[in-house]
Amino acid sequence: MRTTTARLFLLVLLIVGEAMAISVAFDAQTLPQQHAAGNYWWLAHAGAASKILFIWVVALLVALGPRLKQWSRQLQVAADGHRYHLWLSLQLSAYLLFFALTYLVFSTTTNRWDGRGIPLPLFWLAALAFVVVLWLNTIAPIRFWFRFVREEVITIGFASVIATLTWGFTLVTQGLWDPLSGATFDAATSVLHLFYADIVVDPQQRILGVGDFVVEIAAVCSGYEGIGLVLIFTGFYLIIFRQDFRFPQALLLLPLGVATIWLFNIFRIAALIGIGAEISPELALGGFHSMAGWISFVLVTACILLLAHNSALFSRSPQRLSAQPINFRMALLIPLVVLLSTTLITSAMTITVDWWYPLRVVLTACALALLWRHYRHIPFRITWFAVATGVLVFLLWLLLVPDDPVASTITDQYLHEIPSGLLFAWLLFRTLGAVITVPLAEELAFRGYLFELLGTDRQSSRRSQYPWLALIVSSVLFGLLHSAWLAGLLAGVAYGLVRCYRNNVADAFVAHAITNGLLSVYVVTTGSWSLW
Repeated sequence: MRTTTARLFLLVLLIVGEAMAISVAFDAQTLPQQHAAGNYWWLAHAGAASKILFIWVVALLVALGPRLKQWSRQLQVAADGHRYHLWLSLQLSAYLLFFALTYLVFSTTTNRWDGRGIPLPLFWLAALAFVVVLWLNTIAPIRFWFRFVREEVITIGFASVIATLTWGFTLVTQGLWDPLSGATFDAATSVLHLFYADIVVDPQQRILGVGDFVVEIAAVCSGYEGIGLVLIFTGFYLIIFRQDFRFPQALLLLPLGVATIWLFNIFRIAALIGIGAEISPELALGGFHSMAGWISFVLVTACILLLAHNSALFSRSPQRLSAQPINFRMALLIPLVVLLSTTLITSAMTITVDWWYPLRVVLTACALALLWRHYRHIPFRITWFAVATGVLVFLLWLLLVPDDPVASTITDQYLHEIPSGLLFAWLLFRTLGAVITVPLAEELAFRGYLFELLGTDRQSSRRSQYPWLALIVSSVLFGLLHSAWLAGLLAGVAYGLVRCYRNNVADAFVAHAITNGLLSVYVVTTGSWSLW
């Protein structure tokens, strides 16, 4: 079963790698210009199709709910003993054919092929279908997938409707961005009038400011991104835990969340202008501008969920706000919550160098110390496998994440302007955070909490040593947490495999600490500050 799980995981990485290779090699946006008179304009929407597919996959996984683990076990059983070698060869051959046909589609000589009566678009679509079908048959026999479709046809249809409606919503609302940005502009102007008498207002250009600091309230500042995030997150939450809520009253949480996040956006714009005029334009347009939106989203969704569970209007069994005992799973997750919350706040107060970074270290260390009794049974021992993996991930990170010389030079200038004692203290905290608190908080959550949540069979209470679902989910989320998402994804895979080798989350921490320790030494000695 361990070999089967590892094979399934590698096959998932295979299809992801194939998709990335196509995406990097070809740019679908250039097709309308290359073939103005051709039949390939529809391929320019490949990016939109990939987004719809991603939404569909997420919606399907959410809709499967408690049956997801059941199907994952059945998939492992079906894959165990499956003769996949022939199907893998056929899948790779089909991919090479698909790659060659894609090259022809993007070639400037494509119209010559069309002139010979060759239906190249149909061949291209057929090759794509073969790639997907053969990949599925490589994972498990095709009869397993037919049974899945037959038994989950309603779930698949639901996911398709959700994906279509979500994408349709974005298309329809794009035309409303401008009116909403106008309303946002007027509301932010009214808020500033409460505090300043000399505000600069240009409704035609939507320019707003105080004194010498002025900004343009563009359409993208209307608040639609936050509104969309709140709607999607709250909607999915209500679907997943629908048995806990009263309907249709619970649907009132959606417009309530929309109104609240829009109000937060108005005050965010007013605060940005106030910070730019009174404190620092760089701070306003830098850290605060990029992080205040995420802070608003986290606060609004947290308040909406608290209201949902504690109000008799929305909840079937409202809960009183009281102190709850912290169990092992909660203890695994809390340090990362503290780390991310502090990161959001300190990043919002950052211009170039995060001088508030020591606050992250201190607060995360306090959370770890207070919860350490929950981790006492975890054996923290250094193994050569964990050390070797940490070194490998460090080398991989340097290969995939090049240094930004401009950003590093600017950071270096800032660092040389402070006294040597303060610089040493900041570097010490920065290194301690990178080597100890960050790896501990992240590994306890990603390779601890998620593996506890997704890697345990509730019926038998047994843990699979190589839970492929936990490996995939933790690696993807770990990648999304980092700006260099591909390097983060591969690092998550490596740390996940280390955690599985001895079924010990501490091994993943050791590997992560080794990676960050080597990276810290490299950054300090070479001045490649952008890698930090």
